[in-house]
Amino acid sequence: MKFTRREDERLLTGRGRYVDDIDVPGQVHIRFVRSQVAHGRIRKIDVSDARALPGVYGVWTGPEIIDHVQPLGPSKADGGVFEDPLFAVLGPDAGFIRHAQRPILAVDIVRYVGEPIVAIAASDPYVAEDAVSLVDVSIDDLPPLSDPFAALADDAVRLYDWPDNVCLDLEVSTGDVDAVFSRAPHVTRRQLHSARVSCSPLEGRGVLAVPDVVGGGITVYSSTQIPHMVRDAIAEAIELPQRRLRVVAPDVGGGFGAKAIPYPEELFVPWVALTLGRPVKWIEDRYEHFVSAIGSRDQIHDIEIALDHDGTILGVRDHFVSDVGAFSPLGVVQPYNTAAHLAGCYRVPNLKIRMTSVVTNKPPLSPYRGAGRPEAVFAMERIIDIACREHGFEPAEMRCRNAITADEIPYSVGIPYRDGRPIVYDSGDFAACLEQALEIAEIVSDPVPDRGRPVGFGIACYVEGTGIGPFESAEIEMLEDGTAVVATGACSQGQSHETVFARIAADTLGLSEDRVMLAGGDTGASSFGWGTLASRSAVVAGSAIRQASENIVQQVAEELSRLWEVSPDDLVFADNEVAVIGTPAMSMSWSEVIGLFSPKRGRSDATRNGLSASAHFVPETVTFANGAHVVKVAVDTDTGQVEILDYVVVHDCGPLLDEEVVDGQIQGGVAQGIGAALFEDLAFDVDAQPLNPNFIDYIIPSGSEVPDVRIEHFETRSPRNPLGIKGVGEAGTIPVPAAVLNAIDHALRDRGVEVVRTPATPKMITTLLAKGRPS
Repeated sequence: MKFTRREDERLLTGRGRYVDDIDVPGQVHIRFVRSQVAHGRIRKIDVSDARALPGVYGVWTGPEIIDHVQPLGPSKADGGVFEDPLFAVLGPDAGFIRHAQRPILAVDIVRYVGEPIVAIAASDPYVAEDAVSLVDVSIDDLPPLSDPFAALADDAVRLYDWPDNVCLDLEVSTGDVDAVFSRAPHVTRRQLHSARVSCSPLEGRGVLAVPDVVGGGITVYSSTQIPHMVRDAIAEAIELPQRRLRVVAPDVGGGFGAKAIPYPEELFVPWVALTLGRPVKWIEDRYEHFVSAIGSRDQIHDIEIALDHDGTILGVRDHFVSDVGAFSPLGVVQPYNTAAHLAGCYRVPNLKIRMTSVVTNKPPLSPYRGAGRPEAVFAMERIIDIACREHGFEPAEMRCRNAITADEIPYSVGIPYRDGRPIVYDSGDFAACLEQALEIAEIVSDPVPDRGRPVGFGIACYVEGTGIGPFESAEIEMLEDGTAVVATGACSQGQSHETVFARIAADTLGLSEDRVMLAGGDTGASSFGWGTLASRSAVVAGSAIRQASENIVQQVAEELSRLWEVSPDDLVFADNEVAVIGTPAMSMSWSEVIGLFSPKRGRSDATRNGLSASAHFVPETVTFANGAHVVKVAVDTDTGQVEILDYVVVHDCGPLLDEEVVDGQIQGGVAQGIGAALFEDLAFDVDAQPLNPNFIDYIIPSGSEVPDVRIEHFETRSPRNPLGIKGVGEAGTIPVPAAVLNAIDHALRDRGVEVVRTPATPKMITTLLAKGRPS
């Protein structure tokens, strides 16, 4: 079998190495006693029976470790890298943000089902689980908050020592919005809800900490997207010098944002390993993932759109509430991403957005693939379709009328991005991209039924800020055999880094791809890094690799031009050698070239220590990808079942580094978007108890529910990075719920159905059909 990606053979033949595949002699296993109460005061913890169980090495409670492992605060998330410049631009009158510290183990109060209370280390995970069952925890119930609007009430219980339960309240605007709405010929308003979802990567979280008993350091293997941030968080939490701490992300079985923050378990396990002087492992089970890893989405938008007589958008006004659970690890990131992307592909001259994040007694909320953008597109694209239906406009024509064209690029939206820089679309032709998608999909206003089922088309367009900073690193070392070792702070969870990053370096250095080795996600290989998230790796890490490779080329060109007495411009780097153009006799293999930089040659000027280079690419701001999705569905009006008959994507992420990889990202993203559109809803009852923390009741789509996606690429170069590219990791997910629900509404256009929340389950659809009115 021929494998087209470098990772494929290793991963598909079972030779991947994930955290739980790494076993170290003498390791012990951690399990946690987690709260079964959503909100309560801890009255008593009795661990005596657990401590007495043979095979138990240690039992810890929150009060016992609070002086040894510091709580997680905002400094261990993004350190204010984006929050500070954004608030500096918006000014103090725009709003406020509050941060709560997240204890490693609960102290006095528990705030969600799944919060860790007691940790137990034992000889194997089964003994640890037995010990968990022996712990007696008594908790006095406090009033739980399961609804964000109830949490906003004046008489609601306060989760923290705050005047209310609001952790973020912020407003951004451009234009004279209220005046436009007062005189607009057409105004449509709805409340639209993107439901809470679980990230559910194939591999859960996991940590293995291996102490160095000789040097006093420690190596931590973590299933994370951000090894350098995890390193910094651990060092801060347990007051360990960074020089004694190495964090490695081995093969990681999916992340999607669930692994893009430091977690309490990641900080606690290394401390236990150092305390016991032996390796310690914790592997998350699926129930733990549902109740203790982050959830996402869960925004309720009160949005209205103002239109002129011909369907031109005059303005948009939106106030949305985010239920962030008990903690909001990344604070402003997800809600502001929603605000920054709400206008999308359209001219919106007057825009006002207020975002309110509310704490409740649910597990913490943080970005999941799309990171606030799917919520924005769902609100904008649904209100467009609803307004078209209400006022007699054709949805495709109305979108084409308002879409931004290439002639308008660069286009200023009028509000800042979350990095504090103005939102200015740098490339693209949003109107042409949409028109291409409409042409491929062969959309019609009155489609023929499919086997008696009504059929509908749905459209959704999007922009995506990609390649955000603050930076990414690349370090390249040329080995004596002519191999290039590329280290970067970005780490893969399935994004084909080994293939794509090797290609960038190989193309620049003139090496064959098999002569390039990649070391990603290892703080021991790369001192600085930010991680893999936010559709940024190819843009930011790829650009850093390009710059470091160009530095190597420059060093070699300067040396050989002096040695051969030729101009550097006369040198060509190709076929694993460096040669003078038109003079075949003047050439060197890379191993010979590297010899010129080796101290082994005993040169009189041998101050060199090999051939290497490093680079840190710092983007000025994001670069904007864009695209359009058109979906065709059939709805069984007896069962409420929705079948996707066709799915078309036209996407612009600039020049394609690897078309197969890009297509795979889009196809996978669409699959996750279908889950949010039709199946996934992380539900809680009035007591904030999780109702479906398992894959029996929390349904994710299987292969039979996900169609083959027809993908076309619309390529425009970005001027904001040396590769001219834009990110693609999240794009497939972003518009899917909006497109699918638009299609459902179109299919049921004559039956009085209007779906205003995700997911559009069979039960919801049959209920709406019976009522003949909005959900």
